[in-house]
Amino acid sequence: MPTPSFYLNFNAESCAPYHNDDVANDRAELISGDGKVGNTVWKLNGHNATVTESRETFDGTGVTRLTTTLRNNGDTPLLVDCLSSAFVTNIGAEGRRWYEDRFIIHYCHSVWQGEGQWRKATAEELGLYPTYNHGHQTAFRLYSQGSWTTSRHYPLIFIEDTETGETHYFEILTGSNWYIEVSAKGYMENSSLCVLLTAAFEKNGGWYKTLNPGETYTAAPAIYGRVKGGFEEAVAELTAYKRQTYRTAFPTGQVPVCFNDYMNCLWAQPSRDRLMPLIEAASDAGCEVFCIDAGWFGKRGEWYKHNGDWKPYDELFGEGGLQGILNEISSRGMLPGVWLEIETADAASDFAQAHPEALLTRHGRPIGRGQCFVDFRQPVVRDHLMGVFDNLYGMGVRFIKNDYNHSTGIGIDPLNGEDESMAEALRGHTEAFYAFVDEVISTHPGLMIENCGSGAMRCDHTTLSHFHIQSTSDQEYYDRYPSILQGMLAVMPPERAGVWAYPYPVDFHQMPEQGDVYPLTGENVKATVASCADGHQTAYNMVSGMMGAMYLSGRICYANELNKKLISDAISIYKENRATLAGAVPVYPTGLCRMSDGGHTTLGLLNKAAGKLLLAVWQTRTEETDTSVDLTPYLTDNATITRTYPGLTGFGCSLNDGYLTVTFPKGNCAAYIEITL
Repeated sequence: MPTPSFYLNFNAESCAPYHNDDVANDRAELISGDGKVGNTVWKLNGHNATVTESRETFDGTGVTRLTTTLRNNGDTPLLVDCLSSAFVTNIGAEGRRWYEDRFIIHYCHSVWQGEGQWRKATAEELGLYPTYNHGHQTAFRLYSQGSWTTSRHYPLIFIEDTETGETHYFEILTGSNWYIEVSAKGYMENSSLCVLLTAAFEKNGGWYKTLNPGETYTAAPAIYGRVKGGFEEAVAELTAYKRQTYRTAFPTGQVPVCFNDYMNCLWAQPSRDRLMPLIEAASDAGCEVFCIDAGWFGKRGEWYKHNGDWKPYDELFGEGGLQGILNEISSRGMLPGVWLEIETADAASDFAQAHPEALLTRHGRPIGRGQCFVDFRQPVVRDHLMGVFDNLYGMGVRFIKNDYNHSTGIGIDPLNGEDESMAEALRGHTEAFYAFVDEVISTHPGLMIENCGSGAMRCDHTTLSHFHIQSTSDQEYYDRYPSILQGMLAVMPPERAGVWAYPYPVDFHQMPEQGDVYPLTGENVKATVASCADGHQTAYNMVSGMMGAMYLSGRICYANELNKKLISDAISIYKENRATLAGAVPVYPTGLCRMSDGGHTTLGLLNKAAGKLLLAVWQTRTEETDTSVDLTPYLTDNATITRTYPGLTGFGCSLNDGYLTVTFPKGNCAAYIEITL
């Protein structure tokens, strides 16, 4: 059986792990507890210290959350350079050996515009193989350094056991540096896999901690468990856990349909002339939030210099200024929203100039060049930004898109010369930021805050749990989104996963052609509008948006009547199914695709309690028109198709004996199919 324990290293010694097997060596003595539920306390005989492991379980899941606390009971300082969040041993201790292709390890790559890219391989394919004869020396490692916690990998792995038909899952819960290692423990053939999860490791970001007599240190929590089945079943358990541990709730009880004017739309160049047609179109389509993205607080092309001040630049918005535009949004039945990046301030901003002490530093110098970071450990920062929220809230703003477009790097300077590592100082700043966000939400009723980080460069669950919605990507090309969407729904609930849907896109490189007012000005823009006329591109976008928290954009004011109906129909269907969405788990009838793949791929949202499967089928970069999907693992014999989208000529579908056949009029199309189980 897998054995959860801890791994601890003192700087004064060479590698010296403490875990259950060391009890026989008189290194760690069990004082109380059984290592399974509640608290387990260990006495470290080599040092006058104790370790307390606190375990918590969650209804309807097999998830255990482990929190590890080290206490110095001695009379001299204790210097620690590694403390695990979890250390789970004895995985595959019985049966076929771990190196005999028994285990498949699933892990997730993530980069800007390419998030959620899952891969799987055997242990040996990942560099974990037996070496002999003094114990095994190989390992598979994932890690992150800095405040972009998911810009390389997501802090989660699945270990699928082909011998037992079970899957183990492990995730570390932190908003700063983290490290996961899969290795083998034991001697020669008598060995098994073990997993180390830590956010406190000198070799990853230079972490260390000095504990004075009587002091304690609590590691970042970790979750682990195992489930009968494979990838889908493990994702379902984690989805249920994450729903239970969000700190936020939607004011109306359900995720709103939001329009944001940035992606493939205004590209941070708002004005009254540009916004009003979009506000009208979004309202007519049924949107419930209209968010003005970047650029509302400064001259066009120079607005970023005012990051940190967050004062409306009323000249952009004509009579009434920004308040007038917010009133226009409200008068059409939508909640106004604006973009912020509250964790940064431009070095040239009034705030940074007046308060240089408010900026995060490393080696005494502000981190970043023009765009610097503010320090949430400082009262002046919290007071200033609370005033910003108070002002915007008083103007009627009820939605904030909080972006985060840079990383701090491995760590920051401690406050007031404290004796702690830069990595530990970063954790302290991060937790101060969470506390600030919690206070903003609790003191501004009805306010929703989206978390964005150049897409999903900071989408660890610890961060997400303090927000309402998470951006899944900044991907600008709609036919690359299905791969991202599939992968991101494996790490966050679908109702929290913001998905861009941008019919009538204006490409980033077409920005100079937009002009100062709305009429079409450039030939490329005219060509884009013409290419959308038949509705297929619009339908593809809307199908993607219906599979998460719909985040509409694009120059939808250019839409002809056919496309207007496609947009409004999709939003109506989406609203009807929001309750289903909020209780669904993702399923992958055709597996996960890669961003460069052509052909068809699928994503389902399965809600057994509601008796529904909401299915997206995408046909990408291919001229194939017929697709067959095996849905037998999910459906009963009485399953029926109850609704399809879009209602365009040439689309069709049928369900026979659990197999779905979809017909498309051409390549690069998508369909949304609702099935009653």
